Amino acid sequence: MKAFDKYVSKFDLNDEHIKAKYNHSYRVSSLCEKYAKELGLSEEDIKLAKVIGLLHDIGRFEQYKQFKSFSDKDTIDHADLSASLLFDQGLIKNFNINPKDYETVKFAIINHNKLTIPDTDERKLKFAKLIRDTDKIDIIYMLGYLKELSVKTTDEPVSEEILQSIKNHEIANRHLCKNSCDRIAVMFAFAFDINYDVCLKELKRNYKYFYKRLKNKKFIDIYLEVLKYINERTDKDA
Repeated sequence: MKAFDKYVSKFDLNDEHIKAKYNHSYRVSSLCEKYAKELGLSEEDIKLAKVIGLLHDIGRFEQYKQFKSFSDKDTIDHADLSASLLFDQGLIKNFNINPKDYETVKFAIINHNKLTIPDTDERKLKFAKLIRDTDKIDIIYMLGYLKELSVKTTDEPVSEEILQSIKNHEIANRHLCKNSCDRIAVMFAFAFDINYDVCLKELKRNYKYFYKRLKNKKFIDIYLEVLKYINERTDKDA
């Protein structure tokens, strides 16, 4: 924690964007710890999951400093930048991580934002899946409950490609987004990429606040489809 705070202190924590990413990192770290325990991981692996959660977005600070933007599409892939800072520039040595776990940490961080996870050994997949799930939980929390991110919509319809992904219960490709409504719909499709069922209940609660904040009826069918999917997976009533 001290090493993370020391690194982030180089950036302007009075900037609301930097502060939001700092807080996001700590919340995701706590979520990783929480769900690692629920999944029955060992004490060693719980600690590792917690550190991965803290470090998964460490490249975001440099990204925003350089580009004044968090748009990977318009700047640089923040997960790749995070891994580069940690492993190419040696920042990982400042954290209490066993070198035998470096490749696991690197794999999880690089793949936390990719459309799919490449196949690898079970251990690496376990941590990659966990950070992907917890990151999504907190993004929707930020959007809905904390209202830290913009959810402005336009009169444009959600693109057919995005709608079809949702109908098929598939994660939507954010690179296909053509407008702000598409980007919001993609976030509803996060539910279809949650790996661990134990994470779905919290995501469901966060979606409630997210949808309420939108105040836009065009998303009601999408929201209801996501709720139906979550309820079916968790075997709970709406």
